[in-house]
Amino acid sequence: MYEPLSRYNVTITVAREDGRLPDPVGFAVAADRAAWRRSASIVSAYTADQIISVVTVHAPGRYAAAAVARAVVSDALKHQVPASSRDEGEASCYAVAPRTSAA
Repeated sequence: MYEPLSRYNVTITVAREDGRLPDPVGFAVAADRAAWRRSASIVSAYTADQIISVVTVHAPGRYAAAAVARAVVSDALKHQVPASSRDEGEASCYAVAPRTSAA
């Protein structure tokens, strides 16, 4: 069964409990590479205590789109955060996947 792909814009918010975030330039480069590997695109904005990323992906459904978006941001964080501070629970991610029109 073939399901046509739809375009989704998934918003991922990464908040650091200790107030430290990865280098903005380094994160942007890593996020761009991770998105390219998954045929997606990413735009990120920094605030004082969080990173807000919008990942655009073509997928058969919103759950698949959210999975790809989380993988993109996760890969970008893994390549930026030192291994000693990558403890589970240090960063929280939230995903929202509204469906956009295929105009």
